[in-house]
Amino acid sequence: MTETTMDQEITLVRAKRQLRFLGQSALLEEAGVSLMSNAMIVIISAVLFGFIAWAHFTDVDEIAVGFGAVVPLSSVHVVQHLEGGIIREIPVKERQLVTKGTPLIHLDATQVQSDLDQTRSREAVLKLRAERLRALAQGRAPDYSAFGDEYATLVEDQLQIHQGAVQRFDSQNRVFVEQLQQKTEEIHAVREQQAAVKRQITLYAEEQTMRQDLFDKGVGSKLRVIEIKREVAAAENEMSRLIGQERTVRKEMSEVKERISDLHRTQQENALNEMGTVTAELAQVSDALQRIEDRLRRLVVYAPVSGIVQNLQFRTVGGVVPAGGQIVEIVPVDDELLVETRISTRDIGHVKEGQPVTVKVTSFDFARYGALEGDLESVSATTFIDEQSQQPYYKGMVRLHRNYVGNDPKNNIILPGMTVQADIITGNKTLLEYLLKPIYVSLEQAFHER
Repeated sequence: MTETTMDQEITLVRAKRQLRFLGQSALLEEAGVSLMSNAMIVIISAVLFGFIAWAHFTDVDEIAVGFGAVVPLSSVHVVQHLEGGIIREIPVKERQLVTKGTPLIHLDATQVQSDLDQTRSREAVLKLRAERLRALAQGRAPDYSAFGDEYATLVEDQLQIHQGAVQRFDSQNRVFVEQLQQKTEEIHAVREQQAAVKRQITLYAEEQTMRQDLFDKGVGSKLRVIEIKREVAAAENEMSRLIGQERTVRKEMSEVKERISDLHRTQQENALNEMGTVTAELAQVSDALQRIEDRLRRLVVYAPVSGIVQNLQFRTVGGVVPAGGQIVEIVPVDDELLVETRISTRDIGHVKEGQPVTVKVTSFDFARYGALEGDLESVSATTFIDEQSQQPYYKGMVRLHRNYVGNDPKNNIILPGMTVQADIITGNKTLLEYLLKPIYVSLEQAFHER
């Protein structure tokens, strides 16, 4: 071994002894960097820069979270009863789905049916009276064929009344007819007497002419001429009396005929006057009958729309529904559904109509059935105050694109009243901006303390 070699070994031993006392960082510095370490540094740097690039170009949505419930487009229908009554049957239950026209409640019809029967009987009596008076005014027999057997007693009563009126009229009319016949016979007798007197006057006139001729020739008696003239004058006086008697009888005959006409006219006028009263009463009874029939129809309360029964006020048969009292509420289901959500005053500055909304129905598992899409249709112009928390909020109405969750339109139907979470998408930003936001906020707020 040469002297040079020995010096190198001594130097190496001394160096190793010194390395024991160096720090870890110095050791690494002295030892150098391995190839694997370099590779790890490169990989980590690449991943970091790749993540930064991905975060720079990847957008995330900014949302305003609100909570609310599903509501129908139209208002909830409040079912009331005008007159009220005693409950006979309640065929529906709370939360039951009913279709339009489904009976909701039956009220007892005993009193209304009794009123209806009485009013119908009253109407029948008035119609029978009207037909009787009409027949009496027209001088014919009444026709009751339109009335059924249930009104046979009433028909018989009106027939008897009509028969009595006709008999009274015939009795009075018969007196006048007999008087008229008597006057006719008197005129006939007077006319016969007039004919006889007229013949006498003719004979007396001929005899007078003959006696006057004889007297003028000097063979006749003056006294006989005067006697015949007296007889002619007496016959003419008798004729004048008979003519006056005929005139008197004819006048009396005209008076009898006038009485007959008055009798007919009076009967007709009385019948028509009573007919007017009956017609007015019949109109009133018809109106009352219509109202009672309406009441009878309203004793069964039907669902005005298809929907869900809620807030059923009565559950006991025999209970009393007050006049104008609320019976039940129907929440429409065939109507278009909206979501009414509460928007925080902190988010209202970023919320605008028309923004897309993701609606998560709490009744259905979001992870299993997914969410509903919709659009923000309107935002209230002012705030409302929560009764419990006393915190202000805005109302937002979201129009849904469909009324079910999942893939089957026939299942998982959204119903009014279901609670939801509404995520209103107010904008977007990159993931990098989202991650650096705390730094931006800190920088903006830094160096402003007192």
